[in-house]
This record gives sequence, structure tokens and C-alpha cells, in this order.
Amino acid sequence: MYLRSLISLALLFCMPANAQVSISRGASLSVDAAKDGRLAIDLRGDIWIVPGGGGESRQLTRNLKSAQRPRWSPDGERLAYSAITDGRQGVWLIEVSTGQTKSLSSNSNMDIYPAWHPDGQRVLYSSDAKGDGYDLWEVDIPTGLHWRVSNRPGDETEGTWSPDGRDLVYIYHQGNQWSLILRRHAQPDETLLTTKNKIAAPTWRPDGSLITFFKTGATGTSIEMAILSQPRLIRTYASNEQFFASPVTWLDRHRMIYSANGQIQQRLFNSWSSSPLSFRATIHPDVIKTIQRERPTLRWLDEPLGQIVIRAARLFDGVSPGYHYDKDILLSGGRVTAIEEHKDRPTLIVIDMGDLTILPGLIDADARLPSNLSPSHGPDLLTMGVTTILGSHPDHDQLSILWAGREVPGPRFLSTERWQMGPTPRPELDVTAAVVTSRTTGLPSGEALATQIRTLQIAGLTPEQTLRGMGVNAAAAMLADPYLGRIATGASADFVFVDGDPLADVTDMLNVVAVVRNGRLYSVSGLIDRAKSAESVE
Repeated sequence: MYLRSLISLALLFCMPANAQVSISRGASLSVDAAKDGRLAIDLRGDIWIVPGGGGESRQLTRNLKSAQRPRWSPDGERLAYSAITDGRQGVWLIEVSTGQTKSLSSNSNMDIYPAWHPDGQRVLYSSDAKGDGYDLWEVDIPTGLHWRVSNRPGDETEGTWSPDGRDLVYIYHQGNQWSLILRRHAQPDETLLTTKNKIAAPTWRPDGSLITFFKTGATGTSIEMAILSQPRLIRTYASNEQFFASPVTWLDRHRMIYSANGQIQQRLFNSWSSSPLSFRATIHPDVIKTIQRERPTLRWLDEPLGQIVIRAARLFDGVSPGYHYDKDILLSGGRVTAIEEHKDRPTLIVIDMGDLTILPGLIDADARLPSNLSPSHGPDLLTMGVTTILGSHPDHDQLSILWAGREVPGPRFLSTERWQMGPTPRPELDVTAAVVTSRTTGLPSGEALATQIRTLQIAGLTPEQTLRGMGVNAAAAMLADPYLGRIATGASADFVFVDGDPLADVTDMLNVVAVVRNGRLYSVSGLIDRAKSAESVE
């Protein structure tokens, strides 16, 4: 079972040093409003300030590439947000007028989802400080003292205080169940809702009469309401937009702002429709920096011996536009040695994949991994097409070696201690280089990547751009091996075989039938069996 992962999707814009780009949409966009109407958004991994009526935005942070979920202080002078520094996701405070920052985190690897207490002196956040899942913690800003607010088995996240500061609502996730929990002052916790659908981002209406939250099911994501009447009522508020599950922000009890359709949306509470609030964020040359550093060397463990041939009727190499047809991919020692036209090869082992489409293995360039990550998670990730992950975990070395072998396969596991996420050094293919990672949706790595497809479509990306975001662009952003994320001579032999035509319908990439990892072929059914047998592997 996966604990909740923090997921992020970033659009990284790569351009010449003398260029600039104006952005008016964001694939993953959270928004919060100050009392004076100013908006704070996370865009392209940094924090921006948007005038209350929209228009030209001001960039508040620079080159973080990981800033998420900004929240205004009650006085409108500071913002709390989450960002990665030194390989840790922490909660930070920034003075809006001066840009001065201060860490609010203690000694933990993952602190996320900051929320202010109405007194403006305390910040609530979710942390894995104890290494056994997320708990709710609070920090007193003047003294720097931290204390734990919750301690259940499972994950407690996204806590937020009621307008009067007496009550608290949060998300509880354990197993395959999600719950909305209300904690009244000096009373036992009350479960408002329990569901098998993912719920996220609760927010109080200013009068305390109801709580909005997001629910994601088979038909999409909706805004729901927990009406705090007697009896309690759960009602769907809106389901007619492509919502990004970041907290709704209320300007007053009638007006709300949220993220949907890649834009900032504004809506009256009693209205059936919303309207976009236009903004523009201009990225100037001083924001774009080319990263120069020596790339570490990939570890090649237990390389398969001998040469085999993978026969592809339809091949997307991750770089070239469109497909290559009727190709033979020659493999040896975990690498691609040649790509040639079909021909008889009587002395070699030939694996004919029929009408399946062959894609480069998917890359999660910034994965949040659970503390109880087990060997069985490796085969699970491969069934979703993920062949490389970048993440941090105390058992990294052990799992990296185990997953590279024959018995318990898994993705190539790159540690954030050596491989760091950074700006894409150069555009691989086009100006808009999407990099898809698992850092904002709350789903496991792999499953999370799949959920981002529709979001990228809304942002205007083509199927080719989406696939590159999970391939060559992700490898570039990781400053990793230049032959990850593509199928070419010398490249890592990591492929995904899908049933369908993902360049016509990108959702076909979810139809994974088989995977090649490090030159070894695994069927999805075989991986499921290996995951079950791996549960007892130490």
C-alpha cells in the first residue's frame, strides 16, 4: 500500500538567454487571495503575485522550481508555502514587501500544505517527521516551537482552521479510504465523510457554515460541500469544469476563486457558471539559467547477457515526430545497440510485439516516496510504465540494487543526493517543455503521472509533448543520462508496450501490456505475480 505521495506538475520553459515568454495559463495552478484582493499563485515552480483584477503578475520567488500552495497570512503581509531546498520539502515564510524568507520546518524530509491560524502567529502543516506517514503539525512563528496536532495510523493532511480558530478540518487517508474529519474544540473528532474516492483541499466558508473540498472519481473531479447543519449534509457544488484540486479561496461568503481549466476562475456561490480571471506572467532572461554540472554515472547492475531483438510494428522514439514503423531494436547489456529495419535474424532471440506501440519508459523526475516503501512497489510501478524515478528514501541503496536484478524488478531508482531536479538545460524539442512529476495530486507515483494527462491537454500540449514530458524532458530536468527517456542507439533499454495509438489518443498510454527494464522483458501479469511474491522479501 502506498502512503500518500505529494505530486507536482511543472511547466518548464526553455529558451535562448535573450528571450522572454509570457504565460497566461498553468497546468497545475493553486491560488489564494489576500483580504485586499491580491492573489498569490504557484506557476512554473515559483510564487507570483497577481493584482486583484488580473493583469500583469509580479514574480516573488526565483528559480525555486518547486514552490507550491502559497497561503496569505491574515494581515496580507506574508506568504507561507512549500518548497524543496537541500533535497527536503519544507514550509517557508516570505515577506511579500521585501522578499525575505524564513524556514518554518523542523528536522523532517517532507513538510507540505501550510495553512495559517486566524491569529497570524501559527502555521499548520502536514509532515512525515516521524517516518510513519503524514501527521498534522503546528509551528509558533515567534518562538519557533513545533508540536504535533494529530497522530493516527495512516496520513493526516491538508488541515485548515475555521474562521474563528476554534475548529479544524483535515483529510485522513488510510488504505483505500479517504475521510473528511472535523475536530471541534474540546470534542472528539467527527467523520463528515468516508469514501473510496480521493478527496482533497478542504476550505471553510468565511461564515463557517460549510466546508468545500474536491472529490476525484472515475468521471472526473468535482467541488463538494460538507454543510454543517444538523444533520450533516454532503452535496456536490460543481462538476462542470476541469478542476485542479487546490483549496478554494473565498473573497467573502458569496465570492470564490479557484483553479480550473488551466486558469484562475471566479464564481458567485449561487451561480451555475464561472468566468476566468486573466493574468499574464512574463519570464525574463534573468530567470532562466543554464545549469552546468557533471552528470553522475548510471549504475548498471546485473546486466542481462547476450543479444536480443525487440520487433516493433510502431515505435515512438521519444524525440522524433510521429512513429517509426517496422523496426528491430537490438539490445545488449541493458542498452540499445542498434535500431534497424525488419529482417530475418536466425541466430538471435527475436521478440515480436505484434501491433503494440513501443514508447520510452516513463520517468518520474521528482517522486515523493512513502517511508514504508517495500520491494513489492517496484513491480507495481513497472505495471504503470514507470521505469525511472528520482526520489529520496532511507533504503535507497538496497532497493536500487534489488530492483535492478531479476527476481524483484522495479524502476531505475536515482537518489536525490546525487541527482537533482533543475531547469532544463536546453529545449529538447520545442519552447514549451513540459516536465511531469509526482508532486501535487496526492496519488502514488505512476498513478499520478496518468492523472496529469488531461491537465496537460487542457494546457494545450499535444500527445507528443505530453509523452516527452514523461521522457526526454524529464531526463533533461534531472540533469540525468542524456539517453534516458528515448529509444536510440546507446540509450537505456527501458521501454513500455501499450495497446493503442497514444499519439492519436494520449490516454492509450495507460494500456500497458509489457515493460522492458534494463533490457529485460516483463509482462504486466507477470509483474503482478512478482509484486505478490515480493511482499515477503527483506
